Amino acid sequence: WLVAARLPGAEKSRLHRIEGGDTAGLLALLTDLGKQVSTRLGRAVGVTCCFEAGRDGFWLHRLLTAHGVAAYVLEPTSILVNRRARRAKTDRLDAEGMLRVLAAWLDGDHQ
Repeated sequence: WLVAARLPGAEKSRLHRIEGGDTAGLLALLTDLGKQVSTRLGRAVGVTCCFEAGRDGFWLHRLLTAHGVAAYVLEPTSILVNRRARRAKTDRLDAEGMLRVLAAWLDGDHQ
């Protein structure tokens, strides 16, 4: 799995690779990122994430929410892209696109 994280105050996202299905590693990473932000801000913070779900992606949503992570499931076709332009297709670009969609949603853009 490729995990992209954008921490408050950072302009660039951080990329982390985790073995596919390594839920313990994913939860540890999310906990560590939350602690880093809490320490920097001097207050408790929540962790919010999103991911594309294929046929079996909802088990991950249940796992994350059970561990206190606000999780949003995205349908891959719901992310707007310029269909006329040639577009590179990489996991990094997809992850950063999902971060932009999540940020827009959390800022109130529910389109």
